[in-house]
Amino acid sequence: MLVDNLIKAPNKNVQALSKQMDMRSELKRQHHAAFQYRLKRFAATKVGLTSAFLAGAAVQAGKSETSLVRKYGWLVRLLA
Repeated sequence: MLVDNLIKAPNKNVQALSKQMDMRSELKRQHHAAFQYRLKRFAATKVGLTSAFLAGAAVQAGKSETSLVRKYGWLVRLLA
């Protein structure tokens, strides 16, 4: 009885708390991984949209003969 109260019962509580902490840290890790994925996907989408916009601007600038952008078309293509 004494061994049960002094050793086994506290150990059971420690194991339960340890399991809760492990579960909580795993949930935090999964949340962080999902956030990083969303951030990378958002950045890739924004870069893709910006690149497409700059490419379109370069094409339009190439069609116009007197455009100021035509003079700097190389810079737009470089950024695209």
